[in-house]
Amino acid sequence: METAVINLYSIFESMRAQVDVLSESIEPQFIQMALNFEDSRRKWLRLEQELNACKEVLTKAETERGALEVKLKHARNQVDVEIRRRQKAEADCAKLDRQIQLIRELLVTEGSSNSIQLNEEQRSALAFLNARSQNPASIHSTRLTTIDESASILSDISYDKTDDSLDWDSSAIRAVRLKKRQKRVITFSQGNESLVAKTTVTVPADGGPIEAVTTVEAVPYWTRSRRKTGKTEPSTPQGNGGVRLHEFVSKTVIKPESCVPCGKRIKFGKISLRCRDCRVVSHPECRERCPLPCIPTMTGTPVKSEEGILANYVSTSSPMIPSLVVHCVNEIEQRGLHETGLYRVSGSDRVVKDLKEKFLRGKTIPLLSKVEDIHAITGLLKDFLRNLKEPLLTFRLNRAFMDAAELSDDDNSIALMYQNISDLPQPSRDTLAFLIIHLQRVAQSKDTKMDITNLARVFGPTIVGHAVPDPDPMTILQDTKRQPKVIERLLGLPVEYWSQFMISNNNQGRSDHMINENFNVHATPDHKTSMFGPLTTPDQQMSKTPSSSSLSQRMKNATLNAITPKFSSRSRAAVSVHRQGHFFASPLLK
Repeated sequence: METAVINLYSIFESMRAQVDVLSESIEPQFIQMALNFEDSRRKWLRLEQELNACKEVLTKAETERGALEVKLKHARNQVDVEIRRRQKAEADCAKLDRQIQLIRELLVTEGSSNSIQLNEEQRSALAFLNARSQNPASIHSTRLTTIDESASILSDISYDKTDDSLDWDSSAIRAVRLKKRQKRVITFSQGNESLVAKTTVTVPADGGPIEAVTTVEAVPYWTRSRRKTGKTEPSTPQGNGGVRLHEFVSKTVIKPESCVPCGKRIKFGKISLRCRDCRVVSHPECRERCPLPCIPTMTGTPVKSEEGILANYVSTSSPMIPSLVVHCVNEIEQRGLHETGLYRVSGSDRVVKDLKEKFLRGKTIPLLSKVEDIHAITGLLKDFLRNLKEPLLTFRLNRAFMDAAELSDDDNSIALMYQNISDLPQPSRDTLAFLIIHLQRVAQSKDTKMDITNLARVFGPTIVGHAVPDPDPMTILQDTKRQPKVIERLLGLPVEYWSQFMISNNNQGRSDHMINENFNVHATPDHKTSMFGPLTTPDQQMSKTPSSSSLSQRMKNATLNAITPKFSSRSRAAVSVHRQGHFFASPLLK
């Protein structure tokens, strides 16, 4: 009994202790917890409301975006339609403008055998046709006029052959089967050259459409017009470097294009000149500044970027130089010969990639004059040479060039260099000669701070490369030490030796292909010297003159005779021309 009471008492005490704990003023804590729960509930409610509002705004924005995309699509279609309409209207306007000019020539021109006799009333009614011809700006304009394409003026009397047209090569116009009814020769003289525009109008016998073919060519202007002096004075033609000349054809601009030399747009309806071979476009007054030599554009499927050998990018006639190399070198020599660290400072990779894609895959030549960073152009040139499947000195002759450069005897080393150069394929040899001449000019410019040693370090891996397509790391390490020596040897060869490879093969047939290379240079000193110097053999410019029986002397003579048989026979005449001062000024900076 006592045990049960004790147990019951202990349970009672435990219950009292728990009741005491519950009665110790904990109500404020419960109230605070309830308030916290209420605050959290309100926050959640506010967030839910904001989320719903944002969802509504998002739905509305997506709906508006969809509507705007539909409007943009319709607007683009409408713009395309308007562009086509505008092009058609411009073509119709140009056609009507030509017809009005032909009518004016037929009705208003005085003193012409084809003009119609009109009275004063008729002339006053047609006076608006003569308004354009009385514009003072058109009288002194040097641009070519629009080509006449009407059978109403096809008369044998209109064939004009003056003394100024005697220098024109009539063989440039191909014979056509249709009957020729008219030939006009218009000569625009400027400096020591003249721009000859030849128009051949053909009228089919079956009454088909009339066709007109116009060819614009630059020929040396060596004689004076008999209309001015009444007597032709003989003169000696100017000396030149034998570089390929552009063969321009006139074209009326329908779709605006950019002039390559000046970078300005050629407006609609104006006359532009396009080279038949390299497709370069320019204003008539900018033709002398087009990059030289003329490198014919390759036809067929373009080569993919980062692939191909050098022969894929050159023409089939000399000099075999890729157009990318020619345009880059000309732009660098115009703007970069005062740039410190030329070829050492890297350009933007993105710009280099875009320019290379335009050159290799585009239909037109990109305007390098619009590229502000000259280092991007130098990077483009180095990237093109570096990513060829075969280096410029070829896999076959790589070791031969390195071994020749490391010979301690200068005479034997130079002789082997001449021999190895003569063994190169023509595309590699011509491109190497063009680059070496350019790098020699860069080395002569003190502002660039790029002497022969620095240039050799930069272009050693690019031009020399390795003897295998995929060299191992040890081979790369060994070749890196030997490659600059080859470039130093090549840069040490005289410029007269390299310049012989720049002569075009067709320079003997047509004298207008023999031009001076400094036409594409904006500022040229007045000193009468050649761009490449006189055409002499390398032994005349060697700093160390070996005997005629030495190995280097025999190798150089044999190499020159094997490469250019016509070169050695003309060297004396070229030297005499240089002494008389008939070469144009050199663009080399001093």
